[in-house]
Amino acid sequence: MKNKKLTARAKRLQRDTASATCASVGLDPAVYSAALRYLFDRPVPDKSGQEWYWLIDEPEFDATPLQWTHIQTVLFANAGTDLAPYSDEQVGMGLNHVMSNNAGDIPHMANDPSVPLADAMRMMRALPTLWRDCLGPRLDTGTSPIGSRSDRLCFVSYMWFDVWPTFWNAKDIPEWRDAMWQVFCEMLAMPFRAAQESALHGIGHEGVRLKRPKELQAHMDAFIRQVKNDDELKNYAQAAARGMVQ
Repeated sequence: MKNKKLTARAKRLQRDTASATCASVGLDPAVYSAALRYLFDRPVPDKSGQEWYWLIDEPEFDATPLQWTHIQTVLFANAGTDLAPYSDEQVGMGLNHVMSNNAGDIPHMANDPSVPLADAMRMMRALPTLWRDCLGPRLDTGTSPIGSRSDRLCFVSYMWFDVWPTFWNAKDIPEWRDAMWQVFCEMLAMPFRAAQESALHGIGHEGVRLKRPKELQAHMDAFIRQVKNDDELKNYAQAAARGMVQ
């Protein structure tokens, strides 16, 4: 799908998430700037090296669960501009640390009992903007077989909802299920194949946990009908609706 014009709904969502700033969430701008440097201002290792977050002597970033939730909210909502100075590989490394608990607890922060549900839901409302303004445009460089690319940025985009423990930890909370459903719907409506692939991959793994089978199937059927000249994406969507993705 190569239509790059935003729909009226996408424009409205863009306006809604534009208000997620340090001031609006109550985050010290200095803390946010330090978090950006901590996550993304890092050298890219060579093929035999390790990412910076595996280093034993690397100090952890000192922030509370609520601060980390606010950091993620502002980051997701402003990734298009705030991550512009960094390369695709740097962005991939930093976002991998945000989405995966393989080397830290950042994705668990929004699940902490000290974080009000309203703050976690604000973070979730900002999440699709990460694809709309950052990952989607960066990865919009041609069509590759789904799941075939192994570079850091594509891995993060494609695997986010497969390895991200945040929703899994909150899947029994109705507000989280509703928020996750909204994230998938917004991503499927984006004019970027990478965003659609990520959403479909996530639906294939997490769709049953949304507990809205009829609504999910109807939405998937509608998505499949509007896919043109992309049999691979259409077939992948059909598999995702059945929970049959790898």
